[in-house]
Amino acid sequence: MKRVFLDTNILMDVAENREHAPEANLLLDFGMSGIVHVCVAPVTYTTMSFLLRRFGKERIHEILQQLSEGIEVLPMDEAQFQQAMSFGPVRDFEDMMQYQCALAGGCDVIITNDKKGFEEHSTLHIMTATEFLQSLMEE
Repeated sequence: MKRVFLDTNILMDVAENREHAPEANLLLDFGMSGIVHVCVAPVTYTTMSFLLRRFGKERIHEILQQLSEGIEVLPMDEAQFQQAMSFGPVRDFEDMMQYQCALAGGCDVIITNDKKGFEEHSTLHIMTATEFLQSLMEE
């Protein structure tokens, strides 16, 4: 089973019902049904809580609770931080931290709707939600 790492923007698509929410919801459904193994970094939820602060703490808690079901939260540690720092200035340090988390967590692919922050240094496959779903249909 593929280990799929979701970037924060994928869960934000669901939380805010954005343009790519249908694809993001399908990814989560595939994770719940065991078609893929879905992983995220702990910083995903801290970033989301900050971005969703306008909803208030009760609603934020509800959203985070809902969007953590069936998802493995991978550990992050000092080694990952140091590895991310070793790349020097990068376009998006949060993405670099998530990349290190996905790499250490044995993920096969990172799913994001903003590939630029990952493509700069990634050795993992980087795909949009649409691209990944298309690849599953072709298998």
